Amino acid sequence: MDFLPPIQIPPQLQPYISRIWYTEGAAENAFPIFADGRTGLIFQQSGMTLNNTQKVLAHAFVFGQTLDPIILHTNPNCRVLGLIFHPHVLPSIFRLHAKELTDECVDISLLPAVPRVNLPEQLWNTFSPQRQFDILFSYLGKMITPIDTSMQYATNLILTAKGKTSLKDLHYHLNLTERTFERRFEQYVGISPRLFSNIAQFQSAIGMLDSGQFSKLSDIAYANGYADQSHFIRWFKKFTGVTPREHCRNHSILKTEIT
Repeated sequence: MDFLPPIQIPPQLQPYISRIWYTEGAAENAFPIFADGRTGLIFQQSGMTLNNTQKVLAHAFVFGQTLDPIILHTNPNCRVLGLIFHPHVLPSIFRLHAKELTDECVDISLLPAVPRVNLPEQLWNTFSPQRQFDILFSYLGKMITPIDTSMQYATNLILTAKGKTSLKDLHYHLNLTERTFERRFEQYVGISPRLFSNIAQFQSAIGMLDSGQFSKLSDIAYANGYADQSHFIRWFKKFTGVTPREHCRNHSILKTEIT
């Protein structure tokens, strides 16, 4: 989903928004979504369904941490705009417990703390993607509250370390008890710090796999701190629904068979 337009995130929103993306086309599209530790907001203009079901998603919806793999399907001639948030900011924007949105896609108008304006209507009535992003930026700019800096530090450290950091040392550094750290992490991120570390580890591994530069799964497994190849495959299938080999075949990643 990395279709990045030449649009800049306003400085005041950069602590909240990690990146933006945009796509549209005449054909139907399918976007597979795997766990990556981030949340976001999507606006879509022509109908989007979830996982080959008849469940039609709202034109503007917020999604939390994605643990189970999903596929978003769009109709032909569908424009989609996405804002990807940093992992720890949902409560600082929408004033809710982040765990409420884990594995959920919720109509933004149903969230209790959002401004009482018809955001989808404003976006529908604007043709320019630049102007639509400006509307989204303005909307969020009125909602943001200060970020929890301890959770910002914790998530940044875990992601930078690719999941291989001591959580005990981390909560000690933040001067928090283990239980307080876990409760606050779930409140702001939506999942436990251990599971977030597993996702960071998985993202590092799938990045290496997608590079097409490795022919042995065991090399990827050991490079990313998995106990062995089987351990890596179990976590990979948990987050993607397929094995690494199936993933490579589905995406035509490797020129040679991986072992």
